[in-house]
Formats: sequence, structure tokens, C-alpha cells
Amino acid sequence: MKKYPIRFSSLDEVTAFVKTVNQYECDMDLCRGSVVIDAKSILGIMTIYSDADLELIIYKNDHEDILDSLSDFLLKNKTA
Repeated sequence: MKKYPIRFSSLDEVTAFVKTVNQYECDMDLCRGSVVIDAKSILGIMTIYSDADLELIIYKNDHEDILDSLSDFLLKNKTA
């Protein structure tokens, strides 16, 4: 499991993000504070979406391909 800071600047980005993560079989969550939702759920993301930073959790050890496809959404140089 690894965590990455992420931010969306528009609802179009949320839609593109969900479309991208649904291409992968591993589990992923998004967190905002104590709220954790499925990263593959567009309705879930809409409930926590705002200008605030979110945290993406990927539950797979080998996930460089996922990070490459999500690079437009990740906040640079802030991986945990």
C-alpha cells in the first residue's frame, strides 16, 4: 500500500480520473480527512471533491503503470 497526494481542478478531471482507475483491477481509495471512498466511484468522489488536496491509496505493490497514467492528477514531488 502506498499513498499519494492528488488534486482535481474540475469535474472533467474527476471523470477522466475515474475512467483511468477503472482500467486497473487493484483496489484504490481516496481520502479527505477521515473520509475514505472508493477511487473508482464517481459518485463517491463527488461527495468529497473540492479544491482541497486528497490522498490516493493504491493497494498494490507494483503500481508504476498506474502512477504513469495518473501523473496529471498527482501533486508533484510529494509522494509518501
